[in-house]
Amino acid sequence: MAQTDAQPPIRGDFIEFDRLVRQYHTQLLGYIHSLVRDLEDAEDLFQQTMLILWKKFSTFDRQQSFLAWGCGIARLEVSNYLRVRSRNRLYFSDDLNSLLSDAEVDFSREEVESQRDALRGCVQKLRERDRELLNTCCGTARGVGEAAQATGRSPQSIHNSLRRIRRALFECIQRTLNQDCQPEIIG
Repeated sequence: MAQTDAQPPIRGDFIEFDRLVRQYHTQLLGYIHSLVRDLEDAEDLFQQTMLILWKKFSTFDRQQSFLAWGCGIARLEVSNYLRVRSRNRLYFSDDLNSLLSDAEVDFSREEVESQRDALRGCVQKLRERDRELLNTCCGTARGVGEAAQATGRSPQSIHNSLRRIRRALFECIQRTLNQDCQPEIIG
């Protein structure tokens, strides 16, 4: 019986594989998390992607970017996962995932980390009710509809609030990255 998957790499390759995974762990997990939103799902998909990367590592072209290769395989795993869970509207289309993947590879690890740090700091500066709304709509699988019911607001009102919050976060992140931000309450 012919085997369709590549053979697992020999033990000597494990050191190189381990080094690359450690180097790009945050970016790969962050990329997957940006596509599926749920951290537990992202971690499961990350583990599945790591298994596939390990099995196919002997076919990896060392002249290419490990991050780009890993994101490509992760994108396929996410696409398969999304096909199974296609009814959940919190997930992006394959076309948008592809565009995000291409954009993700263009950022250096330091740029991604500084943007992530700026986002964390800016989220902490939001008013508590805005943080709660953001967490309810984006940090859980509940979404806008359930947030509207829970708060007694219309879905359009929730969308408008989320748009305002995203704009405030974007502006805060830009100020933070440009070193022009003083501690303040935003929103």
